[in-house]
Amino acid sequence: MPFSLLKAENSPGNSDFLKSFAEVVKINFSQWDINGDGQLSEDEIIAALSNSKIKNESAAAMVAIDKVIRHHKYKLPPLTKDYFISSPLKEAAKSKEDADSADDGSKSEKYDYPPAYQPRYRDAINKLRVTSQELFPQSLPLFTAAHQGTLGDCMFVSTVGAVLYRNPADIKTMFKQNKDRSFTVTFGNGQIVKIAHLTDSDIAMWSSAGTNGLWLTVLEKAYRRIQAQSLKKANVYEGFASGQTVEIFTGHDVQKIDLKEFTPNSSLKTLRKKLDKAVSEQLLMKTGTGGKKLPPGVPHGHAFAVLGYDKKTDLVQVWNPWRNNFTPDGPDGLKNGYTTKGGQFFVPIKEFVEIFSNINIETKIPYRD
Repeated sequence: MPFSLLKAENSPGNSDFLKSFAEVVKINFSQWDINGDGQLSEDEIIAALSNSKIKNESAAAMVAIDKVIRHHKYKLPPLTKDYFISSPLKEAAKSKEDADSADDGSKSEKYDYPPAYQPRYRDAINKLRVTSQELFPQSLPLFTAAHQGTLGDCMFVSTVGAVLYRNPADIKTMFKQNKDRSFTVTFGNGQIVKIAHLTDSDIAMWSSAGTNGLWLTVLEKAYRRIQAQSLKKANVYEGFASGQTVEIFTGHDVQKIDLKEFTPNSSLKTLRKKLDKAVSEQLLMKTGTGGKKLPPGVPHGHAFAVLGYDKKTDLVQVWNPWRNNFTPDGPDGLKNGYTTKGGQFFVPIKEFVEIFSNINIETKIPYRD
């Protein structure tokens, strides 16, 4: 059954409505366990994710499993059928961060409680249900639809968001849908990638534009293909390197500015000029958090798009690709954090240099790898 029919056929009146994770494991474990040794290896998990015949609930369950093992947050026993079936239905989460950040690679903390696969499985099923099966069901890809997944791909999605915010047509022109229903993606640096198909696992696992279409998932698979080649890895599921995202998308080099050289009391005149120039020339900008004490609501080791700078208010407009919302317990600032809606928040430039470790600004110089 194609995943596009899943929502229609799995109605509340159907006894088959949303099998539990444990039930799906019972039915499908032998298909996943290729060598029949009674436990799953990472190679078998990757094989299942890339198998277009593994669909719907089976694909969603495999995505739930992969999310747990991918970032090595938990101490796990052998991945047997009995282990998965007996896993807890709810997780003893200790973080107040957004739920989908728990699997994100930017989080460095380790967990001393067992993982719950059921909620991850339900999230994957829901993603399959809401995702449009068209590449661009609306006339253009929407900035408001781009949403980072839970696999630490913030460098990629923050760049996509910056391009969309500047001009969504720049993303759409990268795609060609072929007669055989494959996709060809041409990046700004001239690299061309053909995507023969998406698996249900791709859609359930990676970043999503939801009802805005398959374009973000196709784009991520194409970008991951480039990264896999550069890292000399066999497939797109074995990790995600940050890469030269702005350079690959635009075909232009970037100017890298280390914000450690600035302090709130130092002259920020040069930085203000660079930000103002970038905004006026519509150049892409990205930033990231490093080894600093951060305000509430701003994650460590994470990439953000810089969408603007207003020299009148001296505010920098920042976008978190989690598209999260955050309300500070007090006035906006370093102590309480910043009011965030759909991932967007505004930071005074003197506080910006205290929070973020770097900023990359697109230039007009052609990029040569």
